[in-house]
Amino acid sequence: MSFLKALLRNIAILIVIFLAMLIFMPDVMSQVYSTLGALFGPLLILMVIVAALPRKRRGRY
Repeated sequence: MSFLKALLRNIAILIVIFLAMLIFMPDVMSQVYSTLGALFGPLLILMVIVAALPRKRRGRY
């Protein structure tokens, strides 16, 4: 239970930092979002395609 409390506290701190940066430096945050989108966008598309592929069944059916 203490792990969950610490995790939620850390997530709350990160959200507060994110909101502060979004309010005070919106242009920097837009650059961060565009960079992360360029880096992880194609990876996300590949993950969706791989998840949609049919899996081979290796049982005795």
